[in-house]
Amino acid sequence: MQSKLRFLLPSLAGILTFLTPIRWDGNLTIGIEILTGWFKDLLGIHVLHIVVGVLVMTSVLTILATVFKVGWIQRHRKWKELFDVPASWLGLRVLGMVFGLMYLFQIGPELLTSEQIGGAVYVGIAVEVLPIYVFACLLMPLLTDFGFMEFAGTLARPVFRRVFRLPGRSAIDAVTSFVGAASIGLLITISQYNSGNYTTRQACAIATNFSVVAIPFALVVASVAGIGHLFVSWYGFVVLACLLAAIITPRLPPLSNKAKTYVSGLPDSGPNTDRLSKNLWNEAWERAVERAESSPGIRGYFAISLSNMMFFLFSVMSAAMALATLAALITFHTPVFTWLSYPFIAALEFARIPDAAAASPALFAGFLDQYIPAIVATGIDSQVTSFILAGLSVCQLIFMSEVGVIILRSSLPLSISDLVVIFLLRTAITLPVLIVGAHIVAG
Repeated sequence: MQSKLRFLLPSLAGILTFLTPIRWDGNLTIGIEILTGWFKDLLGIHVLHIVVGVLVMTSVLTILATVFKVGWIQRHRKWKELFDVPASWLGLRVLGMVFGLMYLFQIGPELLTSEQIGGAVYVGIAVEVLPIYVFACLLMPLLTDFGFMEFAGTLARPVFRRVFRLPGRSAIDAVTSFVGAASIGLLITISQYNSGNYTTRQACAIATNFSVVAIPFALVVASVAGIGHLFVSWYGFVVLACLLAAIITPRLPPLSNKAKTYVSGLPDSGPNTDRLSKNLWNEAWERAVERAESSPGIRGYFAISLSNMMFFLFSVMSAAMALATLAALITFHTPVFTWLSYPFIAALEFARIPDAAAASPALFAGFLDQYIPAIVATGIDSQVTSFILAGLSVCQLIFMSEVGVIILRSSLPLSISDLVVIFLLRTAITLPVLIVGAHIVAG
């Protein structure tokens, strides 16, 4: 009975927090969004100060560890992993701190301290995601470490193995992304890979195809792009495009070339044939209770939670803010993406996309930051074009200002060149679906 309660109680709390729609103040939301909203209201304007304070602390500790090789950091394995980094990561962390200080104190070039650049990144992004990560990291083990992954994963296994060639537990990563945030689902994937529950190929495929932006963000994207009134139809085509990409992309290089071995080096032995003959529901229950028996106690729970939080605060946030700032600068104040898009203007015109020249830079700008295609759509009058660009904001999935940084700083063996190829593959697969949908719904 104790093992059953160790499975049921934490898992129920995780389901209520991450996966259960709740009507709150007249809107449909989820528990973690209510908690983060309360936290933001509690801190008020101090959230920005906390963000910049974290960036300063990260840069100082990284300089001490990387440049001066301070002993107390080098002797502590966790601190060394977080702060002793290559020169490129040191540069990004310092840059993120400098940009943050410039915006906070309104010093430096007006281009960086303006609301279009500094405000969009440090208020529009950082202030929004910091509370989400804090509560997600604290509460995520409720879903991952007490048997719920085993229970739901076993039930979803037939569909996910047959359609996506992935274990059933990856359904939880996908659902958490859809209703919570892409980064939360990604953190679950990384955690499960490090725990030996995914092979390298499985973890890389899940991270790059199922860490989809959340439904609330999708609604924001549609509203910003001016197609909020078409949300249901638009989102239907977005889901269709994402499913096709999730089916096709893992079957192509570079994902198809990733090792079918676990982090321990052991090969994938396939599903446990001793259990496949049993009733699926009974098997799911047995697996969940077995996992609950080895679940962490209170001390272990908080050790996992704090480790996840430190990874985000110190390893991801500074670099993400630096890249988001650079993405906004490159997109709106340089012709780089305009040059890259020249060969594709004719293809968009052939597909009868209005304002093809204005829209084409957004095909690639989303690699740096997910908001960029939707922001570009705000300057375009055509609903057909806005439908497509808003869809790309959601479907391309690989964006360096958040997901890309987390992947590169994680144990997943995905390089920057891998992410570029996967981004281009997803764009090539999802764009035709969005074009067809745009002509049907908004044409």
